[in-house]
Amino acid sequence: MLFLLLQGTQVVASGKRRWVDPHWRRGMSYLKLGWNWIRLAITHQGQIPVYWFLSSAPDPHPASASKKQSKRSLAREFVVLRHLPVS
Repeated sequence: MLFLLLQGTQVVASGKRRWVDPHWRRGMSYLKLGWNWIRLAITHQGQIPVYWFLSSAPDPHPASASKKQSKRSLAREFVVLRHLPVS
């Protein structure tokens, strides 16, 4: 899993995310991006570079599952209770 995660982060960092994720906005996790990158390399008989570190920089393109889910997460409201409800 760590190997796939490293591959996925390097795919995004190198600007090749669109090769394995066709969405306009990033919809796949780094693990899934790494898995698709390895499958692509095996299919095209390419070399698979090995990366040994994760970047500590902020995520340049955070994943979002869908526009609908993004809108729902922005619409959440929280209520602060001053007293616990009696049951």
